[in-house]
Amino acid sequence: MDTKPLTPESSARHTFRFEGSAGEYFKIWIVNLALSVVTLGIFSARAKVRSKRYLYGNTFIGAHAFDYHAQPLRILLGRAIAVTLILIYSLTLVFAKQFIGLLYLIFGIALPWLAMSSLRFSARNTSYRNIGFDFEGDYGGAFAAYILWQGLAAITLFIAFPFAHRARDYYTINNHCFGSMPFSAEIPVGELYLIYLAGLGAFLSFIVGGALLGLGFSWLTLRPVLSTVTAVEIPAYVLGFLTAASFVGARTLDLALNNTRLGKAFWFESRLSGLRMAWIVTSNLVVSLVTLGLLYPWARVRRARYMASCISVVGPAELDISQAAIPAGGSAVGEEIAGFFDVDFGL
Repeated sequence: MDTKPLTPESSARHTFRFEGSAGEYFKIWIVNLALSVVTLGIFSARAKVRSKRYLYGNTFIGAHAFDYHAQPLRILLGRAIAVTLILIYSLTLVFAKQFIGLLYLIFGIALPWLAMSSLRFSARNTSYRNIGFDFEGDYGGAFAAYILWQGLAAITLFIAFPFAHRARDYYTINNHCFGSMPFSAEIPVGELYLIYLAGLGAFLSFIVGGALLGLGFSWLTLRPVLSTVTAVEIPAYVLGFLTAASFVGARTLDLALNNTRLGKAFWFESRLSGLRMAWIVTSNLVVSLVTLGLLYPWARVRRARYMASCISVVGPAELDISQAAIPAGGSAVGEEIAGFFDVDFGL
């Protein structure tokens, strides 16, 4: 894909930057947490908006930051519907297990709509310099990306998973637009295979290393081999999974961004390091667990600052983009239901 319509002499690199601080975000986070607990979760919708507005409002390109426009009431309504659906699922699991299969079928049919709704809500409530984002994907595209391609990946014992990954990224990227300018991507699937193979190799290295370390401890301490190896393998498995997942996530995002353009004048450059991201994610988790969550704001800001520093928009020296109206907010139901099932529909 020709992603560089401008010559180097006529283009400039506009790097993202995150200017938030851990101390400021901690104040927002602790108040959000306290009020959400006191109000039995009712304040959580406003808490989500406050957090996103701070994070978006401190993410800059040039002299301008992003804005987040979602209304807490819409999110609260979405969460109320999500809680109702979760309650129905729980009651069915306890009192009518024979209908669980039907619920799974309904969820499978609803999953593409959840993806479409979540992406549209997020896009339509985000803007930069008063220019709104939008998402124009339809149910058919979501069904192909999230059901058909994922099913093919499962049938082929995940040999086709990079193709499924690319289908999901294409649905996400190629249906977004910024004002009147569409995003477009062409991602080489061969490089996706290499990334996943590297991630698998990293995971297996932790597993093998943990087994060898366990055998060594067993030999030195004369303890039973099985119990010693198991004791070492459990943390090795967790650490290996976190490392591999973070590595693959960073490298696939890097690949997608480096093959994405915006309109005809802009393209993206990303310098995310898979190993650096793996270290940040793993150490953030450890620090958050050790401090019982008190350093979560620091971890969130640390990750946001690193990611912003690695991503740039390349194009005209002046980011002079014609104004476009911010689209209507859309429905928050899909995003909130997706959140309850811990489904992430973004890159």
